[in-house]
Amino acid sequence: MDTLEKYRQIICNILTEHTKIPYSYGNIQHETIFDKEQDRYLVMILGREPVPELSVTATRRVHGCLIHIDIIDNKIWIQRDGTEEGIAMELVRAGVLKDRIVLGFWSEEVRENSEFAIA
Repeated sequence: MDTLEKYRQIICNILTEHTKIPYSYGNIQHETIFDKEQDRYLVMILGREPVPELSVTATRRVHGCLIHIDIIDNKIWIQRDGTEEGIAMELVRAGVLKDRIVLGFWSEEVRENSEFAIA
């Protein structure tokens, strides 16, 4: 298996596992979006959550991106990471070298001081 296909498989496996973690409140669902042609991978959250400060029955809509990963120039760019532990460390445990992971949500100046790739 070539490196690009290996990266795709690792990312899809990790993101799919994140969809199995239930929210502790509200009626929040996870959706994965895997675009292997453009190499974009997302976990979206959507649903409703309680708003107790308004009333006992009030809810608000939740819709957003929890995780966004792109593969750019054979590197894994983490564009958004809303997880507690961090997707980068999950990628490392899955066998991806740190110099192949870019923390895209940080500025380049901050990335220079990390143990991961700058770009």
